[in-house]
Amino acid sequence: MDKYKQLPLINGVEVQAYRDTGASVTMVIEKLVHPEQHLLGHQYQVTEAHNNTLSHPMAVVNLNWGGFTGPKKVVVASDLPVDCLLGNDLETSAWSEVELEAHAAMLGIPGHIFALTRAQAKKQKGQGDLDPGRMDQVLPKARASKGKTLPTIPPSTVDSTSEEEEFPPCAEPTPEELEVDTAELLGGGGPAREELSVAQQTCPTLEGLRHKAVNQANGDVSDSHRVYWEDSLLYTEARDPKPGAARRLVIPQQYREFLLTLAHDIPLAGHLGQMKTWDRLVPLFHWPRMSEDTKEFCKSCETCQASGKTGGTPKAPLIPLPVVGVPFERVGVDIVGPLDPPTASGNRFILVVVNHATRYPEAIPLRTTTAPAVAKALLGIFSRVGFPKEVVSDRGSNFMSAYLKAMWKECGVTYKFTTPYHPQTNGLVERFNKTLKGMIMGLPEKLRRRWDVLLPCLLFAYREVPQKGVGFSPFELLFGHPVRGPLTLVKEGWEQPLKAPKQDIVDYVLGLRSRMAEYMKKASKNLQASQELQKQWHDQKAVLIQYQPGQKVWVLEPVAPRALQDKWSGPHIIVEKKGEVTYLVDLGTARSPLRVLHVNRLKPYYDRADLTLLMATDEGQEEESDPLPDLFSSTEQDALVEGVVLADCLTAEQKDHCINLLGQFSELFSNAPGTTSWCEHTIDTGDSLPVKSKIYRQPDHVRDCIKQEVQKMLELGVVEHSESPWASPVVLVPKPHSKDGKKEMRFCVDYRGVNQVTKTDAHPIPRADELIDTLASAKYLSTFDLTAGYWQIKLSEDAKAKHFIFNHWRALPIHSNAFWVEKCTCHFSKVGEYSPARVGGFYCSISR
Repeated sequence: MDKYKQLPLINGVEVQAYRDTGASVTMVIEKLVHPEQHLLGHQYQVTEAHNNTLSHPMAVVNLNWGGFTGPKKVVVASDLPVDCLLGNDLETSAWSEVELEAHAAMLGIPGHIFALTRAQAKKQKGQGDLDPGRMDQVLPKARASKGKTLPTIPPSTVDSTSEEEEFPPCAEPTPEELEVDTAELLGGGGPAREELSVAQQTCPTLEGLRHKAVNQANGDVSDSHRVYWEDSLLYTEARDPKPGAARRLVIPQQYREFLLTLAHDIPLAGHLGQMKTWDRLVPLFHWPRMSEDTKEFCKSCETCQASGKTGGTPKAPLIPLPVVGVPFERVGVDIVGPLDPPTASGNRFILVVVNHATRYPEAIPLRTTTAPAVAKALLGIFSRVGFPKEVVSDRGSNFMSAYLKAMWKECGVTYKFTTPYHPQTNGLVERFNKTLKGMIMGLPEKLRRRWDVLLPCLLFAYREVPQKGVGFSPFELLFGHPVRGPLTLVKEGWEQPLKAPKQDIVDYVLGLRSRMAEYMKKASKNLQASQELQKQWHDQKAVLIQYQPGQKVWVLEPVAPRALQDKWSGPHIIVEKKGEVTYLVDLGTARSPLRVLHVNRLKPYYDRADLTLLMATDEGQEEESDPLPDLFSSTEQDALVEGVVLADCLTAEQKDHCINLLGQFSELFSNAPGTTSWCEHTIDTGDSLPVKSKIYRQPDHVRDCIKQEVQKMLELGVVEHSESPWASPVVLVPKPHSKDGKKEMRFCVDYRGVNQVTKTDAHPIPRADELIDTLASAKYLSTFDLTAGYWQIKLSEDAKAKHFIFNHWRALPIHSNAFWVEKCTCHFSKVGEYSPARVGGFYCSISR
């Protein structure tokens, strides 16, 4: 082996080396490479003689050998028979990788497989020396195009492989691909500590928190969270934190968008949703209205909007097409296909025509869908049934061609096109297309290639059965009588033949006319009912979103060439509202700058440039423009007799009698709750210890609302001043339905702690379905709505202490029955059913 040794200079040191004619690259032992010469992130896949592929690092060394002198990219190996293996890359150093790839592209082969394998070397033995510039000798599988010659390129080989298979090396990443912008990855640096401290002391949105910090430093412990200064920074944390919970740094307004960007936009955040972004922020930071800011920030993220992460828009309400009562007055047209493989006749497409009035379909097999071919097939259909008044089709190039438009004009036909990307406009035809393709797929395998021959049979099968929408078969609506099908023929073969009664031609025509009129009348009625039912189901969750001209929107467009894959593009501008659910949108493209789109293909665009982080004066504060309602505003009115509405069916004498009767009992018609002396509500907790729950954290405006309502409860006598070891916190719960568009709240107390130790009452509550069955035979139904009915039942002295409520400034006992207390519903029902004033047929139902 010594005679094959070479003595190159690597980094100025003479080393022992072999010239390896089977290696595509030069390899150097690791000990000769300086640390700074390594190419970080660069790996080279080396295929050994036994097809073992190994990954080796790369480096740039100073090499001097033969005619090559200078920096050279080499593969670094930890174990070599000598210090260096000189590869074929030194022979082709004058050729750049770009030139090699260009020659490879001309040959139609990858640029990295210019290889001379051992199998090819054996094949070439005895043939003399090959011209190293002729690749057709080295790669016999690569064929030159007709009339072209193969280019002359320098010899180049890659890693030695087996005779059966070659493994090309992996593509080496470029330095630009390996570069990572750290600022983009991590989002850049934040403000200095001193800047943050100054901003905390001056930010107007933190005034409430700074005030809390001062009060708590002076001994105020009423709040469930601590707010304090430490090392010139403002922090907040729970008074009873969970294990492992960290204190939260309070963030001024000018730095909130920076943190939201880090929590959502950067690659290390991953553009997750609102809740996960919130979960990432809340353990470390705090600021007023952080939840709302996070929601608005994620909602306005352009990347999330384009990818559909922010969710789509609800469907618009369904607009049914007008019911047509004249056969072939309006028809729908569409093309089905291509259906591969083609039939023996070369047909790959089906022209479908469906009559809107009778649901009668026609289908013509076609080889091509050019405008002349479609026009010829349509004329063949209309020559049998007459020309329609309206034709509805999609926006295919054949239907929108000048050829067909000229034909429609000559025939007096009005043509209408569906909204782009909204095939539901021509839903009748689209649904038949699905049925027809399913019938073709249902054919036996040997007959499926002859679907064009069997197409009349499939159409007969569809026309013979009644359609759900109209209640008749297409044959009946078109011809006025059912046709004879296979089942009819079998039945007639089993029965005795019946002689048809003789009928005059005039009588037959008159009978057919009346029968057809009756059929179409019933069909139109059935179709209208079917459309109403369909709209009822469709509109259950439908919402009609209105857009204004100039508003930015996202447009859902198909991805070419994958028509079934859609993506959101935008933002685009609304130009004009064309219909109830269609808009003219400026897409900004040269081919079709303006396009009419259905509202279901649009969704609002939220611009982050217009996003202003919400201002607040305290944590969790809502908008001041939307104050909480006055829970007891109705108690300020006493007499409601004047507002009683009397039915118009009453005579003047009856109305006078009712007014006098209402006047005698006017005290019963009051919004101020009364009190019954018939019974008291008790709470049996046995030997249980007093239960004192923790106070809930409430925003300032909610506290003010609670304070006002408690004051009114004191005035009404619902609560009183006292002391007790029992205590339950106050909460405001929104009602499920608003009144007159205003938000309504219910004053509640969290009695779960008390309920756990309270003995239950087994008194049954009337079932709503049983009440309905009982009242079904009643002639007169009277309902009585009690004003704060629960509060009209007093509590026993022992129960008052257990009904103790408390808020941020005082604790008070309720001395009337209340919602959410164990047994309160049973007791109220019992009072109504066993009251001394109860009359026959009285039932008590509780509605919260």
